[in-house]
Amino acid sequence: MSSSALKAQLSEMGKAMLVAGLALLVATAVLLVSAERDLRNSNEAVQRTNGALLQLAEIEFLVIGVDYSARGYALTGEQLFFDHENEKQRDLKLGLAELGRLVDAKHAGEVTRLERLIDRHAVVYAQFVKTGARDTEAMAALITNPMQRQKRYDVLNEVRALRIGLMDDLVSHQVQAEKQQRYTLILTFVIVATAFLGGIVEVAMKNVFRRRRGLRASVSTEA
Repeated sequence: MSSSALKAQLSEMGKAMLVAGLALLVATAVLLVSAERDLRNSNEAVQRTNGALLQLAEIEFLVIGVDYSARGYALTGEQLFFDHENEKQRDLKLGLAELGRLVDAKHAGEVTRLERLIDRHAVVYAQFVKTGARDTEAMAALITNPMQRQKRYDVLNEVRALRIGLMDDLVSHQVQAEKQQRYTLILTFVIVATAFLGGIVEVAMKNVFRRRRGLRASVSTEA
């Protein structure tokens, strides 16, 4: 094979390798952009679910706190208990609105059901306040009424059921985030490795051509 033919063949091989390397880089870069977007979405889902769990814990605390404040006001007539009850009722409404914003669509129905149960239980608070300390027997009957107690348990049971669902979601989102992170690292490695190999091929081709030119120059000198 003549020198010019070999050079042409090497040139074509170099071009083919360059095109293949560029195509691989572009394809991997596209996949990396998509993987980073998915990773960002997974991390945001983890953050939202953690926020929903914290908000749900606050709601559970407020439900119990409202109950105790209403009972305290009904039993003692102290304005402080009444103010606490109203404050916690406002916080409950804000907490439920925030919870509805944080949860996924599949839990929206559960949040709506929780709101209904809390509204139903709020009637019990109103009865506590209405009965007050004026009628000790009526108040005692209201507090010990199993139907009224059940309304409170229904609220707390719904909170706990929603917490279990959110915990399952959190685990799922964390697993997905870890998977996307590994995938992103692999794609990043492929891009770096491809660029590195492309640089090595380019240097090797330049060295081959340089030696060929050196050989031709020495032959011409000898001639």
